[in-house]
Amino acid sequence: MNKRWSLLVGLLGFVSLLSCGPKVKVEERTLSDNWTIASTKETNTDAKTISTQLINPDKWVKATVPTTVLGALVEAGVYKDPFMGKNLESIPRAPFEDNWWFRNTFQLDDLDTKEEQLALLVDGVNYRANFWLNGVQVASQDTLFGAFRQFALDITNAAKSGENILLVEVFPPKVRDFYMGFVDWAPTPPDHYMGIYRDIRLKRSGKVSMNATFVAPDLDPKDLSKASLTVSTELSNHSSEQKTVEVIGYIGELEFKKSFTLAPHEHKEVKFTPADTKELLIQNPKLWWPNGLGDPELYTLNLEVRENQNLLDKQSTKFGIRKIETYLNDKGVRVYKVNGREVLIKSAGWVDDLFLRYMPEKDAAQIRYVKEMNLNSLRFEGVWGNNHHIYDLCDENGILLMVGWSCQWEWPDYLGMELKMKPGDENLPINEGVDLYAVKLTPDEETLLSNYLRDQVKWLRNHPSIFTWAGGSDAMPKPSLEARYNATLKQYDPTRPFLVSSGDFTSTISGKSGMKMNGPYEYVPPVYWFEDKKLGGAFGFNSETGPGPQIPPIGSIKKMIPAADLWPADNKMWNYHSGRKDFNTIGVYLKAMNKKYGESKNLEELAFKSQVMNYEAIRPMFESFVINRPVATGVVQWMLNSPWPEFYWQLYDYYLMPTGAYYGTKKASQPINIIYNYHDHTVHVSNDTRQALAGVKAQVRLFDKDSKLVFEKTETLELGENTHKKWLSVPELQGKNEVYFLDLKLVSADNKPIADNFYWLATQKDQLDWSKYFWFYTPQKQYADFSGLNTLAKADVKAEKSVKELAKGEFELTVKLTNTSDKLAFFVEAELADGPNSEAVTPVFWSDNYVSIPPKESKTITVKYYKKDLKGGTPAVRLQGYNLSKPMSL
Repeated sequence: MNKRWSLLVGLLGFVSLLSCGPKVKVEERTLSDNWTIASTKETNTDAKTISTQLINPDKWVKATVPTTVLGALVEAGVYKDPFMGKNLESIPRAPFEDNWWFRNTFQLDDLDTKEEQLALLVDGVNYRANFWLNGVQVASQDTLFGAFRQFALDITNAAKSGENILLVEVFPPKVRDFYMGFVDWAPTPPDHYMGIYRDIRLKRSGKVSMNATFVAPDLDPKDLSKASLTVSTELSNHSSEQKTVEVIGYIGELEFKKSFTLAPHEHKEVKFTPADTKELLIQNPKLWWPNGLGDPELYTLNLEVRENQNLLDKQSTKFGIRKIETYLNDKGVRVYKVNGREVLIKSAGWVDDLFLRYMPEKDAAQIRYVKEMNLNSLRFEGVWGNNHHIYDLCDENGILLMVGWSCQWEWPDYLGMELKMKPGDENLPINEGVDLYAVKLTPDEETLLSNYLRDQVKWLRNHPSIFTWAGGSDAMPKPSLEARYNATLKQYDPTRPFLVSSGDFTSTISGKSGMKMNGPYEYVPPVYWFEDKKLGGAFGFNSETGPGPQIPPIGSIKKMIPAADLWPADNKMWNYHSGRKDFNTIGVYLKAMNKKYGESKNLEELAFKSQVMNYEAIRPMFESFVINRPVATGVVQWMLNSPWPEFYWQLYDYYLMPTGAYYGTKKASQPINIIYNYHDHTVHVSNDTRQALAGVKAQVRLFDKDSKLVFEKTETLELGENTHKKWLSVPELQGKNEVYFLDLKLVSADNKPIADNFYWLATQKDQLDWSKYFWFYTPQKQYADFSGLNTLAKADVKAEKSVKELAKGEFELTVKLTNTSDKLAFFVEAELADGPNSEAVTPVFWSDNYVSIPPKESKTITVKYYKKDLKGGTPAVRLQGYNLSKPMSL
C-alpha cells in the first residue's frame, strides 16, 4: 500500500475511534399525559406503596398537566357546569384543605446512567410538593415551594429503563403564601389554585448539560442596518471528572463555536460576545416590530454541546432582534421606544382561565383577537401562562407584554388571610401601608420574592414581546427588595427596563414610575376621556382603566344565568357574575343605559342595547389617547378577557364572543384613523404608522335623525408618520333632544378606503358631576338623550353572502349589505351561526361589525372562521339592527 495512503487511512481510523464514544440520548419532553390525581385523605396510603401500585383505583381521577386540582376534577366531570349560576359557590372547600397526589407513568428506553443525566424540570407548583420517582424521594416540600419558583430535580439514580412511576404530593397554599389570584376580578376557587399549574419536563442529556440559554440583542436605534448578539448558556458538569466540551451555535446559515473546560461538578455560565465572535455581528437584521409598526421577525438559535464530537445536549431558542428604551418625558410621563420609534401603548389586561387550565386553541384565538383589534400590547398583572405558549403567540403576532407581579400580594385580605389560620398566624406582619410598600415582608419572604423574579426572568427573557418587568401594581417594592430586583436584572436580563410599579410612585432608587392608576373602573360617558385632566383622562400612561361592565350578547348570558334569573337583569344572580367588592353590581351601567337609550322591555332588547353602550363607551377611551400623544403615552383597558363568565371588564366574553367593546376598540385603534372629539366637537386625523401619507382625502358627513344630510366637507391632507392633527370643527347640533349621525372617512390618493368611523350624537349631552368623586368612577349629572333612536324610520337592507376557503380548515364568508332605502340603517349586527336557528359560532374574526349604512350605500364585511367550529352545520349569518325593517338570516 502506498505510504501516503496508509497514513491517510490511519488518520481516518484514529478520527473514527475518537468519534465513536458513548452515545447518549438527548431529548426533552413534557409530561402532560398519563396523570391521575387523588386526595391523600381519600387514598389513605403512603407514597412508597403508591409508587409501586395504584391503591384504591376508584378514588383516582384522570388528568392532564398543567392543571389545578379543581380544574382536573371539572374536566373529569366530578363537578359539572361550575360556571352556571352559583354552582361554583356550592363546591365544598373541605376536600381542598388536604394534600393531593399527582401520579404519572412514563417510559425510558436504553437508559445508561453512567453516561446520561436525567432531570425533572418543574416550572410551577402551587404551593409545596414532595416528589418521588420509583419510590425514591427526589424533592421535599421543605425546599420545593413557592408558586413562581422553578426547580431542576436530579433523577438520574432513581430512574430506570422501562416504566417509571412519578408521584407528586401537592400541598395547598396557606396564610401568607405568595401565589396567584384574581383579586376582585373574579371569585376565588375553593382549591385556591392548588396543583401543578405549569409544565413538568423530562430532560435527558449527557454528563454535561446545558440550561438557560439566552440571546441578548443590541442595536443602535439611529442605524438599524446592523445589530449584535450576545449568547450565553449555563453548563453543568454532573461527573466527577474534568470535562472539555465544545459549544456550537447555529442561526440560519451562521455558525460559531468555542471550547470550555469544566471542573468536576462545576456549574458556570459561558458567553459568546460580539467582541470575541464576529459571527454575532449581524448585517441588515430582520427586526422584531410591534403590531401596526412592522413585521415581528423571529430567529432561531440551535445550540449544541459536544465532547469529542459526541452530542451531549442541545437547545433550540427563538428570539427577536429589537431595542427597548424608556424615559420620562418633560411631563414626567413614562415613554417607551422600540427600535428608536416611540410607541403609543394600546393595551389591555390579560387573565388566565379561573382554574388555570391549559387551553392552547383558546389562547391562540385570543391573541388573534388582540391583533385584529389593532392592539399592540397586553399587561400581565401576574406572570400568567401555563408554559411558553402564550408568550410565543405574542412574539409571533407583535404583541408587547408588560409582565410583573399582581396586586394580589399587596393587599392583606388577598394574601391568603381568608384561609384557615393556624396558631401563630395572628402574629404575622400584616401591612406596611398599601399606599406605598404594601404588606410588610419578613426577610425570608423578601428572599422568596427575589428568587421568584430571578426564576421567571430566566424562564421568559428570550421573548422579544416582553418590553418591561413590573415590580409592583398598586404599590411598589420596598427599597431593599427593589435593589435585589435590579441586581437580578443586571445579571440575567440587561435588554429591557425594570418598572418599579404600575401605579404613580416615586422610588428612592429609580425615581418616578411615570405611570398612573386613577381609574375609572366603572361606567363613564365618552366625553370623560377628553374632558378629564386630573384622573383617568387622556394624559400620561394609564396602566389600568376602562368604562367598567361589558354585557355580552344574549347567547352568552343564557350560558351563565339560569332561566329563572334571566329577567329582570338587576338581580343577585347577575351581580354574582359581576366583579367583587365595589364591583358586585352593574347598577351604574344599567342606570346610564336606561337614561341614555331608554329602558329595555325584555332581555333581547337589553342585550342588543348593551352592545351599543359597550361600543360607545370603549371607543373614545382609546381614541382620546391616540389624538393626545405624546402627552398621552399609553392606556391599558381593564380588562381584555375574563377568567370566567361575567359581565365586567371584557372586550370579548369567556366563550370568545366579541362584545360591542371589541369592535369599538378595533375601530379606535386603527393605525390610520379619523376621530371625533366628544369634548370640543372637533375631527382629528391620525397616522400611527412608520410611513408618511400624501394626498389623503378626509370626508365628514352629518345626518339628522331623518337621514337628511345637514353638513358635508372633503379635503385633501398630508399626514406624516407618527403624527396626528386637528382637522375641523363639527357644526353645533340643532334642536332639543335630537339625534344626529356623524360619518367620517379617509380615502387614499387613488380612491381606496383607508379608514372609516361612525358616531351617534345627541343635542342633550352627557355631563359629569365633577363635584363628586368615587375612587373607581366619576358620576354623571346629565345623560345624553338617545331615545330618538327607538323611533327611527325603518331601513331596508339587502344582504348577499359568498364563501371561500382560505386554507385547510379556515374559511372566509363575505357579506355585502346594501341599504336600498332613503333612511340610514343604524348599528347593524352580524352574527355567524351554525345554521339559521343554531348557536353563534366562536371564535369569529369579523373585519367590522355593528356597522351603520347611509341611504343608498353599501358596506362589505367579512368573517373568517374555522370549519371545525361549525359542528357540521352550514354557516349562516343573522342580521339585526336598531331600525332594520326586519331581522334577516342568510
